Amino acid sequence: MLKNDLDEVCGYILCAKDLKVYEKNAYPYYLTLKELDEVKAERFPNANRELERFYPEYPAHIHIDILEEYTGNGVCSKLMQALFEVLKEEKVPGICILVDTNNKRAVRFYEKMGFKAFEENPGIMLCKLD
Repeated sequence: MLKNDLDEVCGYILCAKDLKVYEKNAYPYYLTLKELDEVKAERFPNANRELERFYPEYPAHIHIDILEEYTGNGVCSKLMQALFEVLKEEKVPGICILVDTNNKRAVRFYEKMGFKAFEENPGIMLCKLD
């Protein structure tokens, strides 16, 4: 979790070492999202099915949200490096993440962190950590 000087949360990285655990815990989020935005909710289960194709080689899954004003200062990179160390210690072989291909800044960030595109679907890029 990323906090500012006022101890307010301004970002986070959620990680599940196992996609199946992520899906189970994310289901309540999906129900809330469905109430708020049916279009985004429609993509949720389909995206998870796409990720399952790369399981168990890339079992971990992450979700990141950082407020715009806290990006670009290296903090996100430090959070990711800390996460990579934990996953390495726990012998997790790889991470799979979904990224909207229209979010060019996010795509550049993940590429900088060592993720590679291995398939593109309309609007979504699937990445993995080698």
